Amino acid sequence: MSGTSDDGYRRGRQVEGEGRRRVGSVYRRLLLIIWTIGTVIALAVFGANVSGALAVVVVMHVFFSGIIWADIRALRKQGVEWGLSRHLWFASALVFPFVTLLYCWYVNRVVRRENERRGFEEEEPSADDDPTDSE
Repeated sequence: MSGTSDDGYRRGRQVEGEGRRRVGSVYRRLLLIIWTIGTVIALAVFGANVSGALAVVVVMHVFFSGIIWADIRALRKQGVEWGLSRHLWFASALVFPFVTLLYCWYVNRVVRRENERRGFEEEEPSADDDPTDSE
């Protein structure tokens, strides 16, 4: 076996022997930006026309599911094991409005857990989180 599974993705221990790299979600921030902008547009259009707001919501959900699909694919290429729940995230993003926010929260946990498993510590604290500041 050449270190890949039947679907061509390398996962878990198959990637451990290679240079350890930090796992990162490629599209998580983009999802949050699009969700925020789309919500503002949908609320603005809702005042004028309900069917227009519905059209905005439908288009947003198609974008969300596509970006979630691409993000899961990118994470799997980095060696993160997802299982069958990846299909549920993609399908539910088409239907339910707040799944995108739940996905962003969940993928943050998955990335943190995988980075800890690979031996990386939490990201460096920013200057705002300096514990030596006393106000």
